[in-house]
Amino acid sequence: MSLVLGIDLGTSAVKVAAVEAGPLGRLVGEGSADFATDSTLPHQAEQSTGDWLEATRRAMGALDGELRPRDADWAKRVAAIGLTGQLPTLVCLGEEGPLGAAITWKDGRADAWASSRLEGVRAEHYARTGMPIDGRYLAPMFRFHYAGRESEVRTVLSAKDYLLHVLTGLAMTEPSTAAGYGVYDLSGQRFAADLCGFWNLPQRVLPQVRPANSMAGPLSQCGAELLGVPAGIAVSTGAADSVSASFAMAGLDERVISISFGSSAVILAASSAARLDPHARYLVTPHVEPSWYGREMDLLASGTGYRWLSSLFDWAEGEIDRQAALSSPGANGLFFAPYLAGGEQGALWNPRLRGALFGLTLGRSRADIARAYLEGVFFEVKRCVEVLAETAAVDSVRVGGKIVHSAPSMQMLADILGLAVSEASERSAAAVGAAWQATRLVLPGLPTIRRVPSSQHTAVPRAREADAYRSIYADYLAKTALCE
Repeated sequence: MSLVLGIDLGTSAVKVAAVEAGPLGRLVGEGSADFATDSTLPHQAEQSTGDWLEATRRAMGALDGELRPRDADWAKRVAAIGLTGQLPTLVCLGEEGPLGAAITWKDGRADAWASSRLEGVRAEHYARTGMPIDGRYLAPMFRFHYAGRESEVRTVLSAKDYLLHVLTGLAMTEPSTAAGYGVYDLSGQRFAADLCGFWNLPQRVLPQVRPANSMAGPLSQCGAELLGVPAGIAVSTGAADSVSASFAMAGLDERVISISFGSSAVILAASSAARLDPHARYLVTPHVEPSWYGREMDLLASGTGYRWLSSLFDWAEGEIDRQAALSSPGANGLFFAPYLAGGEQGALWNPRLRGALFGLTLGRSRADIARAYLEGVFFEVKRCVEVLAETAAVDSVRVGGKIVHSAPSMQMLADILGLAVSEASERSAAAVGAAWQATRLVLPGLPTIRRVPSSQHTAVPRAREADAYRSIYADYLAKTALCE
């Protein structure tokens, strides 16, 4: 059977997945490779595009190491490639290539400037774009970081579209990634000239917008050498990482919310209509299919905060979950407000939020701090789920990421949400979602609406613990109000 590759240029790593090009899309192999982020300056978060490409090469090498022992000719059977990636992350190309490092969505240096510029027009921009615009969207990032250098810029791309450019030589995007520019008109389905003018973003530098997961072009010889597969393979336009992962985890089921726990936590509900929030508490992004949308909320520091706390205590991978299980619901009176990225974009869209630990005394243990941190993240997830449930019924939750390796943490999340929480079957969800969508380049007759079967690993809320958490959650809301 032919194979389809999915490549996810994520926030801290490149992940690749190989799936069979059939109706079931069975995952047959994976590979990944990390890369660094430069945070030398306050609020800085930049990455080298060269590091991205080297990580892509190493991730493909890891995939080859997994597949070659049982299938020496696997690379010859690759029929299509699907792409996804972190968003919004800015790459500006000049005549000779990138003009500097990529400025990632975690970079907050433009926040204050963009906030002042948006005073009085934020609601109008949200109504047009579906995005609660701040300084982490591509248009304001471009205006802030490239002021005075506009003439040098030939093309503005996001991370995934830069990889597409390397693989095919094309400058192309699709609606879910175009939305991350902050100037994409949802109803008009195009970059809006007046919004581009507001940010002094020349339309000449914007990529062509094609449908999500449609044919972009053939893999170039340069791209083939990078990936270690034959040239000429069909490459799709792909889609943003949030909707690609959600598609792999929950399909297009409006009653199921997907939560991807990575560097950030992405909470997303599929919707068959572009349903805006009157308070702009979530963003509305085009989904992987035309006429479908994602209602999305992002907790900025769930995964990076997890790693930060682990490093403070010199804990190995997963030790936070093991320590948290030693404490009890409510963490013996500790409350951890997990706004560690210098701002938040969940239900509380506020760049001024800062993390805090309430109730710390000499009698509290490391286990209590670990549990308070996880509870804080899960309480913020609950806050997001409650907002999404205001206008659409929610039956259950699908989760992906490292949390699925801890049964106690899965159970804690179910108890806090009061909903069944199921493990997503796909590990590299965004990469797998990209591969599944690209499969239609090979088999155009595949159904466009995918329903993901129920998981065998499900945590169901326990009555006593769920009741206790309702009271603890109310106390958490009161404590974290002090951070606003």
